[in-house]
Amino acid sequence: MQLLSVITVTAIDKGIQIIVVDKYGSGDYISIKEAVDNAKSGYTIFIKNGEYSEIIDIRKSINLIGEDKTYTLINPISEKNKNAICLGAPDSSLKSLTITNGASGLYSSGVKITASNNLIDDCNIYDTPVGIAIWSSYNTIQNCVFKGCEDEGIALLGSQNSECNNNKILKCVFYNNCDGVELQYSSFNTISDCEFYENTHTGIDAVAKSNDKNIISDCEIYNNNVHGIYFSGSSENQIINCQVKDNNNGNIIMNKYSNNNDILNNKDTETQSSNLKSRIINIFQNISSRFSRLKNSLILTCF
Repeated sequence: MQLLSVITVTAIDKGIQIIVVDKYGSGDYISIKEAVDNAKSGYTIFIKNGEYSEIIDIRKSINLIGEDKTYTLINPISEKNKNAICLGAPDSSLKSLTITNGASGLYSSGVKITASNNLIDDCNIYDTPVGIAIWSSYNTIQNCVFKGCEDEGIALLGSQNSECNNNKILKCVFYNNCDGVELQYSSFNTISDCEFYENTHTGIDAVAKSNDKNIISDCEIYNNNVHGIYFSGSSENQIINCQVKDNNNGNIIMNKYSNNNDILNNKDTETQSSNLKSRIINIFQNISSRFSRLKNSLILTCF
C-alpha cells in the first residue's frame, strides 16, 4: 500500500490529512475507490480533474473534494436501480464534484444517502433517474445544481417504519427534471433559498402521506409543467416568503387530506385546496398578504 500524503491544498483547511487522487498518476492513487479503501476515518480525498467511471461506496467518515466541479466528473453506469456513490457512514461530505449515473431503472441515483449528518456542497448532479436519494435524517444539501434527472432531483424517502426527517436543502437550483424535490413520509425538513423551474412535473412534490411540519421558505418556483408545490396528505407545513407563479396546472395544490398548512407572505401565489378548512385559511392568508403589500406600498408612497 502506498504512503498517504499529507499536503496543503488552498481550498482545504490546513492540518487535515489528505490523499490525492489523479487519474494521470501524479497523486497517491489513480482510483477514487482505492483511495477510499485505504483512507482512515476523518481523512480528506482530494480528486484532481478528470473523468472517473467508478462506483464509490463510503463506509467511513471521510470527505471527497473535487479540484473543480466543472472538470472533476464521477460518471459510472451502475447496475439497474443502484447508485454511483453511496454515503453509508455519518459525518461524510462530497464537495465540488459533477456526478452522473447512466444506469437504467427508475430508482438509479447519482448519490444514495443511508447515514445521517452528511453534507453535499457545490456539486452538479445531472442525467440520472434520481439525483440524490436520501433515506436518512439530518443531512444537508447546499449550493448544488440538479438537471436532467428523469424522476427527481432530490428524493426524501421515509416510510411508515423509517424516518427521513430534519434534512436541509439550501441554495440549490432544479431545472429540467421530472420533480425538483419529492417527499415521501418525510417531516421537519427545510427547503430554503432554492429555485425550481421548467421541471416536467412539479417543483416540490409531497406524495404518499405524512409529509408534515416541513418548511419551504424564500424559494422561486415557476414555469413548471404541472404544479409549483403539491401536498398529498401533508399537514402543518409552512410556505413562507416564496414566489410561486406561472406553473401550468396550479401554483400550490393541496388534496383533501392536507390540513393546517400555513402559506405566508408569498408573492404572485394562488392556492387551491380540496380541504374546506385549508381553503378558508388560505383565502384569509391571501387577503392578509395582499393587504400587507398594499399597506407597504402606501407607506413607501408616503415617504
